[in-house]
Amino acid sequence: MSSYDIEGKLKELHHETQVYLKELKEAVTKQKTGIHYFSFFTYALHVSHTPEEESFCLGSYHIHNSGVSPIVNPIVQLTLSADAPFTLHGKFSKPNTTLPARLANAWERLDDASDPSLFRLKPIGQTIIQPGETLSFSNFQLTWLPSSSYAGSVTGSSFTDRQPNGIPALNSININGTIRMKEEE
Repeated sequence: MSSYDIEGKLKELHHETQVYLKELKEAVTKQKTGIHYFSFFTYALHVSHTPEEESFCLGSYHIHNSGVSPIVNPIVQLTLSADAPFTLHGKFSKPNTTLPARLANAWERLDDASDPSLFRLKPIGQTIIQPGETLSFSNFQLTWLPSSSYAGSVTGSSFTDRQPNGIPALNSININGTIRMKEEE
């Protein structure tokens, strides 16, 4: 191989390396400026094994900003399955109503309250989630009176200014059970 061939190969390799470096820098820049967040449920159950006692689930829905940019105007959507026997309670108000100032971490319900299976909520007084921070819709309750058998689920999605179509939560709450009636003697 002549020195001209070697020089040509070196120039070709140098050009390829520069192209790869440029693509890598662009990918890293996109990753740094992108919105990265995820949401998930945590919850605990108290299940009654008799039809006379109410069962409940105490839950929280969390949005964690794992990116390097702030998340602006977060909105949470909780959806109860159509057949769910649950009633959802929590620290949220209907639009144009006021909650007591002492009620910390309250949320406002944005959707039509006549639909008991859909809850679109925005935090009151917090419009930004900084990088590394977590925003939580804390301590909501699902209550139900168990019948002979029951099943239902709660799913969640998070919406922001830059993610108007939303991102689903990593998990959901799924509850089902069967009450066995004691045979009468």
